[in-house]
Amino acid sequence: MDDLTVTPMSTISSITMLHKFNIKQLDALEEKVVNVGTTEGVEILKASLWSETLLTDVFLAQKARKKCSR
Repeated sequence: MDDLTVTPMSTISSITMLHKFNIKQLDALEEKVVNVGTTEGVEILKASLWSETLLTDVFLAQKARKKCSR
């Protein structure tokens, strides 16, 4: 989760999360796998000082930067 909450992947935790965020359409969800290395770790630490959505800020911004550099 964007607030760095880690929960075990189970049916109950998945249903609870869907209910918590009031998600009605499952096709609106997207799974994203990321690799966290030293660079990403430093970016997460920096973003944690000023952002409440640090994972989105670090990993989606990183994806946008890669697109622009191509």
